Amino acid sequence: MKESGTVQEYLAALERLKKGVPTIVPKGSPINKDQVALEAGRKRGTIRNRPGFEKLIAEIESAVEQPPPTKKKRLHNNPNQTAEIERLQRDLDVARSRYMSLLYLNAEMAKVIRKLGGDVPQFGVVTDIQVDPNSTDIPY
Repeated sequence: MKESGTVQEYLAALERLKKGVPTIVPKGSPINKDQVALEAGRKRGTIRNRPGFEKLIAEIESAVEQPPPTKKKRLHNNPNQTAEIERLQRDLDVARSRYMSLLYLNAEMAKVIRKLGGDVPQFGVVTDIQVDPNSTDIPY
């Protein structure tokens, strides 16, 4: 017996749920008739025990019995890869520190320029740093 277009949509939604890549329902949702219907873009409760849905219901019930796919874990730690990750994390920390110090230096220089009556160009919003234009402290 040929499956209707609706049943094919339900089966496609069931396959997405089995693979763990749903497009409508949240990832990790349990596999049941309601979730398959929602994933197919239909209302909850539209999959019922009626003619034409026997194969779909049987596949949903068999999918419930199968464990969900798990992410593959690393079998062996590669020492070169681990060392490279640690080096890159240190480099990222150094770059972040340098960036923040340069932001601070720019803010302090803007204070001095404003205090001396100069015009400071505004290049964008600086977050987490508040520059007081009336400040009297000079960084040098």
